[in-house]
Amino acid sequence: MRVSDAERQRVIDELRRHCGAGRLDVDEYAARIERALAATTLVELDDLLVDLPMVRIADPVGAKSSHGAWRGLGTGRTSGAGEGDAYASGPYAAKGRALSRRMATTTVALLTVIVVLAVVVTALMAQWVAVALLLVGWLIGMVQGRMGPSRR
Repeated sequence: MRVSDAERQRVIDELRRHCGAGRLDVDEYAARIERALAATTLVELDDLLVDLPMVRIADPVGAKSSHGAWRGLGTGRTSGAGEGDAYASGPYAAKGRALSRRMATTTVALLTVIVVLAVVVTALMAQWVAVALLLVGWLIGMVQGRMGPSRR
């Protein structure tokens, strides 16, 4: 499968991270960047990352590579803070955003239900507390002889 400029850029960004982490020296980094810019297939791009840790960039079909690693375009390669998210663009970005919206909507709905239930339970408890206080007052009044059947 042929690659896009965005896929090449993602691989170059990964190579930069690995060079910064000391996994690649500057010469190896430069050579791999040249190969990434010249790559025409996803397999060529994946080969540039095969000996480096993390998930590989590859074809969206989900086939196994010759290296034995499962392939999947846009498979989350994230490193540190401020370096971005692999799902920020690409074919899975819309699915990720839709999932985030559904999760946010579900969370808001659940919180709303919890708040409503808390208010209802509190209101019911307040009524029961008032009833209990009235009953206790009535019982105390009976014991003291102020309420209830008159004594003869």
